[in-house]
Amino acid sequence: MTSHDADLQISFYFRLKEIKTRYLQSALFSTIERLSVSDIDVDLKKRADPKVLNKLARFGIRAEVFLPVTTILQENPRLVGYYRLLYGISQKEFYKAHGRIRRLEEGSGKRSYSEKEISDVVDLLFPIGEALVRGIDTVSQDIAHELQLLTLGPQLRGGRNTELGKAATARTFALIKEIVRGSIEKETENAISIINSAGRTVLIQFSSDPDIAITERLNSGDRKLVSIEIKGGTDYSNAHNRLGEAEKSHQKARQDGFFEFWTIVRVDLDPIIAKKESPTTSHFFNLDKIEEISTEDAKIFRDLLSSILSIKI
Repeated sequence: MTSHDADLQISFYFRLKEIKTRYLQSALFSTIERLSVSDIDVDLKKRADPKVLNKLARFGIRAEVFLPVTTILQENPRLVGYYRLLYGISQKEFYKAHGRIRRLEEGSGKRSYSEKEISDVVDLLFPIGEALVRGIDTVSQDIAHELQLLTLGPQLRGGRNTELGKAATARTFALIKEIVRGSIEKETENAISIINSAGRTVLIQFSSDPDIAITERLNSGDRKLVSIEIKGGTDYSNAHNRLGEAEKSHQKARQDGFFEFWTIVRVDLDPIIAKKESPTTSHFFNLDKIEEISTEDAKIFRDLLSSILSIKI
């Protein structure tokens, strides 16, 4: 057994945390809380076979747990992903046939789509939901959740390298949050704000380009401190390609006004070769090493973070 044996499950863990808030039952129920249940019921009665509604009622299950509702998808279009997962439809299969729907599932979640677009999606998915309810002998929230996970597993495995990258970014963000915990003023799922020794706010954002951005708020405007690029792949053979990708992102960040550039990887690099592949990078770090507080890499990472943020760690 090696230290990399848990990588895939760690990546699944962090991805699942994100998916829960977007596409699983917590996302559905939080959306329903913002709506009128009577409006949802009216929508369902317009479409649903009464026998299907009666079966769900016998088990004490709200019908929208299994059946898509126009009102709900208008409020949160990303829940297209909830029903796609429930019905066992892979992303590749679904969006090859219905590419226009992808932007609903992967969008911001805001109400920015026409009623016809939403209605067409419900027309497409509703018969599948009714067939599912008719075809199983027991319906429950647990069964709906388990069916979603059965679809989700292959989806996550199919994008292993992407998932490793997302997990590495989440791990880095979690590490930074733990290091600066004593100075945190406010935190959300994707951002931390701290107060530094000068009394100014520093924002640490978990984003996409760069993966993590650190910015100080000044009266005269934002001062962009650090651009962090994270490459989570563990295969050494592809490390140079990942460094090239990091270099492109750092060059863009430099144009945007950042002045410090960190690249975090999961493999041991020859420092001379690494600098050649990404000359913009100010500091290279190995994620596994900076997570181990006793290592020299971890001490350097914490010292630099303390200096950049102007806080005591």
